[in-house]
Amino acid sequence: MGDRMIDPTANEKKAMEISSERAGEYLGWLKKTDMAEFSKKEWSDLIEVIVTGYFEGMKNMAEQALEIERGRF
Repeated sequence: MGDRMIDPTANEKKAMEISSERAGEYLGWLKKTDMAEFSKKEWSDLIEVIVTGYFEGMKNMAEQALEIERGRF
C-alpha cells in the first residue's frame, strides 16, 4: 500500500480524530467490531461515516479559519 498520507497537517489530523470518533460511535451502535462479519451495507455505512466525518471536520476548520481572517480586516 504505497498510497499513504505523508505528514498530515494539524487540520488533517484533527479531521481524522473526528472521523475516528464517529466511526467508533457507529460501531458502538452497530454492536459489532469484527469487520469480517459486516454485511455489505454495514461496511458501506462505516466508510460513509468515516469519509463524511473527515470532510465535515475539514470544512468546519476551514470555515473557522475564514471567520478569523474576516475578523482581521
